[in-house]
Amino acid sequence: MTTQRAGGPTNGEKGGHEGGSHGLEKHEDAERIRSKIALWDSEERRANAPPPVLTGVQPLKPSDQIYVLGLDLAGRYITHSLAGCQTIPPVRYLLHTRGLCRKWIQANGQLTVYRGHNFSVRSRVEAEDISGFPEESVDEEDMIHNLIITIPAGQVVQALERIKHRLDQRSTICLVNDGLGVAEALIEAYFPIESRRPVFLLGHFSAHLGPAEEAFSVSEVRQGRLYLSIFSPQAPGPAMPFRIKRHPPPERTVRATHLIRLLTAIPGLHASGYPMTSFFRYKLPMMAFRSIVDPVSVLLDCTYDKLLTNRYARQLMDRLLGELTGVVAALPELRDSEEFRQSAIDASLRKDVFKKLLAHRTANTRMRTQISRGWDTDIDFLSGYFVRRGRQVRANVTALDSIMGAVKAKNRTVTDQMEEELPMEVGPP
Repeated sequence: MTTQRAGGPTNGEKGGHEGGSHGLEKHEDAERIRSKIALWDSEERRANAPPPVLTGVQPLKPSDQIYVLGLDLAGRYITHSLAGCQTIPPVRYLLHTRGLCRKWIQANGQLTVYRGHNFSVRSRVEAEDISGFPEESVDEEDMIHNLIITIPAGQVVQALERIKHRLDQRSTICLVNDGLGVAEALIEAYFPIESRRPVFLLGHFSAHLGPAEEAFSVSEVRQGRLYLSIFSPQAPGPAMPFRIKRHPPPERTVRATHLIRLLTAIPGLHASGYPMTSFFRYKLPMMAFRSIVDPVSVLLDCTYDKLLTNRYARQLMDRLLGELTGVVAALPELRDSEEFRQSAIDASLRKDVFKKLLAHRTANTRMRTQISRGWDTDIDFLSGYFVRRGRQVRANVTALDSIMGAVKAKNRTVTDQMEEELPMEVGPP
């Protein structure tokens, strides 16, 4: 027993040594806890403290003033709807020629929407002439904070030249037209600096509208909805391996969502904001139809019904549709959605395109009408959009690119012929 006691410490000795070490560790742990609590308390006090008062700095107050640029059917209809809302200032209607200003005066400054045998006339609209040369400097009261653009996609960049000096990082531009890629074109042309760049909203208006006799009137054939989504630029790399994510997300900032809130409160407009995947679900069928059917009708110089009975036209449209769905399925903003797998969207879009073809019957396509009159088309923001995005994600877009080039060549040929046929003015002998 003595040998065992000499060979090592007793249980009491061992316990006493470990107890002292353990007590020291407890003391150190307590100190760390008290230090951490003190740090948390100081952070909480700073968080709950009132913000410092900055002299000379005014808080950002979103404007409720809305401007509309667009004399097409959608532009008239949306402006008419805005004019009926008493909780916002009178809508400002931007007119780009003196002739339009004279017609506006002749129309008594009124917009009319016909619904069957009924009609609604509204005059709470202020027209603004933007036909002159833009001034180098602009007053704060002339800045445009909320702008809705409904003119054709191919004309937007040129049209905005006259008012670009009135737009900055406080502005929101809502693009309501058939194409996609307009926001990217505007950023490249006028807003390359991100800190000075407006917020862009993408819009899709599903109402079926028709012309009326008066210049500033429109006929509502079928009521629709205004779908809105906040545009987020994507990385421009060749394979686009990632998406740009901002913190806080744009949909949680007042600057990005204020115009959406205004539009969703407008009676009769039926506007709603959607995430990009949901927005694309509503926008894509129309985009696919116009990107595939319109160029083929121009190439074959025929109406909608002739495409259905032409076997080779159907084969060409099938190939174009296959390339288009391949691009959509590879887009980084949509690739995580099962809804946009190529096998899923290929079948649904194919069905939708041919259903729309049957519904249009013997009507002429919009692109064919534009070319016959020597006008620019929206091809760069229809088929061209899928060509650009397809190259970014390394998808095959050979047929889409070829038919886009054919449409541009046809447009140039028709325009040159029309210029050659213009009569020359002969002066007096």
